[in-house]
Amino acid sequence: MKTYNIFLDYYDKIVRSINNPVEDEVNFLVDECIRKYNPDAKTILETACWTGVVAKELVKKWFEVTGLDINENMLEKAEDNIDKKNLVLWDMTDFDLGKTFDTVLCNYNSICHLLTWQEWQSFFEMSAKHLDKWWLFVFDINTLFEFESITRDFAQFYNFWEDTVCLEMRKTSPQPSPLEEREQDQNINYSWFIYEWFIKIFKKSQDWRYDLIEEVVKENSFPISKIKKELKEKWFDILDIIDYHYGEVTAESERVYFICRKT
Repeated sequence: MKTYNIFLDYYDKIVRSINNPVEDEVNFLVDECIRKYNPDAKTILETACWTGVVAKELVKKWFEVTGLDINENMLEKAEDNIDKKNLVLWDMTDFDLGKTFDTVLCNYNSICHLLTWQEWQSFFEMSAKHLDKWWLFVFDINTLFEFESITRDFAQFYNFWEDTVCLEMRKTSPQPSPLEEREQDQNINYSWFIYEWFIKIFKKSQDWRYDLIEEVVKENSFPISKIKKELKEKWFDILDIIDYHYGEVTAESERVYFICRKT
């Protein structure tokens, strides 16, 4: 059974429990990514804006924010945080808003929901299309090191009143497309794998039983070297690459930001 509608009831609280407070996240985005490299920026396109919690904080800092997401239910939730007229239902790999922005932003490793390298390339292209020359493109990823680490962790449990949500990640090996590029890095064919969140929701029903509702959410990532090469060769100068937790990027970085300028 598809359960993304139900998981939305818990989504923001789980994200907040895993990450820093949203105010800290936004302060980092604004101070270390946007104003540092483009102090005149006023307009932001946030792709994969989810429930609009980041957009809400950016608006407080006097940015004009447009939120784009492919999930109608996410955008309905986002209406609690940002004006409905500034929300757009569209696929981040293929959209045309007919205007450009000072910054295109993709936060909380949302790009990792694009499973193929071709989808990542399409997203880069769409982002460049919606920027004028020298304007900023900012996104973060969960690294392959992070995904590999999570697959070795125990399941995560989150309690919400009388309900419980269980998250567990596994690595699967899907049948590849004949056109799919095989990326070799340290003798591991990373593009051969997909990382799957197995979500189980134990929801208390009116008759005092618990209903088990399940869903699988898929993610993927690629080597930092591959991402850098693609960005530089086609659309962007890379201004900085930052480990969100420690600053300097290493082989064991878990969450990495790319700050780029359209050439």
